Parts: sequence; structure tokens; C-alpha cells
Amino acid sequence: MLILFNLDDCLAFITNQSAKLFAEALENEFRPYHVTRSQWIAMYYIYTNESITQRQLADKMAIKEPSVVRLLQKLELDGLLCRSGTNNDKRIKQLELSAKGVQVCRELIPIAENFKSNTVRGIPEEDLQTFKRVLEIMTRNTTKE
Repeated sequence: MLILFNLDDCLAFITNQSAKLFAEALENEFRPYHVTRSQWIAMYYIYTNESITQRQLADKMAIKEPSVVRLLQKLELDGLLCRSGTNNDKRIKQLELSAKGVQVCRELIPIAENFKSNTVRGIPEEDLQTFKRVLEIMTRNTTKE
């Protein structure tokens, strides 16, 4: 059988496999804090944006709004998040971390930074910048209409 396509040489497949491995490893780093990687990403964006809505968070996380709602419900249940309607439209939920959420987020940022440092250890900065540029181009190529 003649197969011209080599999945093991496909950059989309390689980056997907790598992303899964990285996600699992970071998840393990956050486990002692009882926060998932997705929860931390949401908390990070809420913490670093002065004002953010559920829709904006969903866009930043590249997930659908119903998924972000479930994620936020869990954060709220754990006392890490406060949601409130905006003055103009009560249906639009403004997001803010609770004091506990801010504390947990601040504790996890150095863990994420350390994880990032360990992941790229030994790779020259020039190579990292090239890798980022290539991924950006691949992403643009994928999302072009």
C-alpha cells in the first residue's frame, strides 16, 4: 500500500500531541491547589484584565460560551469568582476574582512561570521567537476563509 502522507511528520499533529502533553503536565502542577489548568487560565485572564465579560473570556480562551459558563460556575462555587450584571445590561456578566481567587491566582502564577521556564530550558531565544512566528502563520493559514 502506497501512503504519501506521513502523520508523524505533520506539524499540526506534532503540535497537538505536544499541547496535550504540556496541558497534562501543567494540570499536575496545579493539582495541589485544587484548580484545573482551564480554571487557572480563566482566573489569569480575569486577574490581568481590568474589566472582562463572560463572552470576552470565552473568546480569549478560544472556547464556546456555554463551556465558559460551566467553568465560571465552578469557580464561583469554590469562592474564587464573583459575577455581576453591568449597569447597562444585567444579562452581560462582568467577572471579578474574589479575594480568595486573587490569592490563589497569585500563588499559581509563579508555578506557571516556572513550568514555562522548564519547558523552554536550553532553547535559544531566537529559536523560540521563530517557533512563535511559525505557529502564528500556521494559525492564520488555518483560520483564513
